[in-house]
Amino acid sequence: MALQKGILTVEVREGKLTHDTELLGSMSPYCTLVFNGKKLKTKIHNRGGKTPKWGDKFQLEVESHTEEIFLRVWDQDLTTSDAVGFCKVKMSSLMINKGVEDWFTITFDNKPAGEILLCS
Repeated sequence: MALQKGILTVEVREGKLTHDTELLGSMSPYCTLVFNGKKLKTKIHNRGGKTPKWGDKFQLEVESHTEEIFLRVWDQDLTTSDAVGFCKVKMSSLMINKGVEDWFTITFDNKPAGEILLCS
């Protein structure tokens, strides 16, 4: 059975981060998702620290279960954003059982940097 094109809703719900970019104070994390050349961004959780909550939902036009989302977590600073971690998520892993609620591990410098809860 071939996959038909369709819309997949992905919610970036929350994070459990282990990589902290701040020496003093709390991080203000946000996520970016790159999918099919489009860059999407969650809101910034000001002083969300290592347990940010976003709840942002995105509608993705999926053409194949082999496509990937490139997810990055950033810490917003006054002038720049520091990378906290990233991961690639295969579309097929978000389409199981007509949607999932699952934790995806992010890495920084090839080491685990935390997890992000995605729901689809």
